[in-house]
Amino acid sequence: MAVLEFILVALMLASVNTERVRNYRMCPDSDCLIYDMFIDPCPEALYNKACGWSRNSNTTVAFIYNPEFGAYSPKTQLYSETFLVDWPFLNIDTNACLYTNCPVQKDTEQYWLFNLFVPEYYETTYHIVKFVLTDTISNQQCCFTFDINIV
Repeated sequence: MAVLEFILVALMLASVNTERVRNYRMCPDSDCLIYDMFIDPCPEALYNKACGWSRNSNTTVAFIYNPEFGAYSPKTQLYSETFLVDWPFLNIDTNACLYTNCPVQKDTEQYWLFNLFVPEYYETTYHIVKFVLTDTISNQQCCFTFDINIV
C-alpha cells in the first residue's frame, strides 16, 4: 500500500498545476511535523499567496508528515478557522485511513493524499483552513493551517 501511495503522490506532483505550498503554519499544540505540502491546482503558491479554490471543482492536497504518535483509528477534519469557532468543511469523510496508511506509525515519515470537491454552496471568500488528524484514543493531533480563497 505504501508503494501505491508513493506512486500516486509522485504522479500528482508531476501534474502541471500542482505547486509546492510554503505558507502553511503548524498549530501550537501539534504533535507532528509537515514536509513538502502540495496543492493542485494552486498556481498562486509560486507567489506565496493563498490558493484559489474554485467552487464546483476538485482540489488535491498532498503532504509528507511525521507524527509523534501512533493511531489505529485516526480521524481527520478540515475547518475554516475563525476568531471564535472553527467551522468544519461539509462532506468530508473523517476516516483518516482513506487518505494515509493505517495504522499511523509514530515517528515515521508518511504520505497524505486528500481529494476535496468544493461545492457550489461554499462561501466565496478568504479562509484559513485548519487541517487536523487526531488519534481517537490519546487525543494527540497533527494540526496545521494554510490560506485559501474560494472563488
